[in-house]
Amino acid sequence: QQKIADCLFSLDELITAEVQKLEAYKAHKKGLMQKLFPAEGKTVPEWRFPEFRDCGEWEKIKLIDTANKKRKWSFIGGPFGSNLKSSDYTNTGVRIIQLQNIGDAEFVDTYKIFTSEKKADELLSCNIYPGEIILSKMGDPVGRVCLIPNNHSRYVMCSDGIRLVVDENLYSKYFIYSLINSNQFRSTIESNSTGSTRKRIGLDVLKNLPMTVPHKPEQQKIADCLSSVDELITAQSQKIEALKAHKKGL
Repeated sequence: QQKIADCLFSLDELITAEVQKLEAYKAHKKGLMQKLFPAEGKTVPEWRFPEFRDCGEWEKIKLIDTANKKRKWSFIGGPFGSNLKSSDYTNTGVRIIQLQNIGDAEFVDTYKIFTSEKKADELLSCNIYPGEIILSKMGDPVGRVCLIPNNHSRYVMCSDGIRLVVDENLYSKYFIYSLINSNQFRSTIESNSTGSTRKRIGLDVLKNLPMTVPHKPEQQKIADCLSSVDELITAQSQKIEALKAHKKGL
């Protein structure tokens, strides 16, 4: 008994240590975002990379300005509830992204439901594709955002999803994604939301929300910095899952 207990306990200790390391990475990223993006009411961040310190203030734009004007439906909400009902659900076909799948800076790969290719074609304006940004019109928290994974060639959004296709000639997609996820922009979303128990924001309100951005080279530098931390977080999460699976196997 003691021998088995010691074996499992040592693995538990290792898992706990790795979870603490993951939390430290997440806290580090949160701290970076507070420093690399301007505080509310400011037009320059507290920290800037040396090569951009003399580049002046960031430009004030609206969220809709980041959308690709050459792409159809580059900023659009999901279908009306009556256009995608539970009777349209199938076991295979085109996956529907539900509200539960839109995590806070992560795609939650559970709650898998599908609809037919025919129905997805009918709702073509509400289709969304790998690598694109999806926002949530409803809490919790409202305005949370994640990137669409490449598990499928296309998806259909739920009614409370919003598709954003960034104009990558002018903006770094990862920068815009990170900026929407920042505390600064999140508080702007919160203050423009309605509802007391569960916050909600409309498409027209959301697209006109102000944000500040630097020139694209500085955007890219910030994006590279944050994505490298995200890669560490992903790798650490996978390591923890592997250890948990190992313990289950033991």
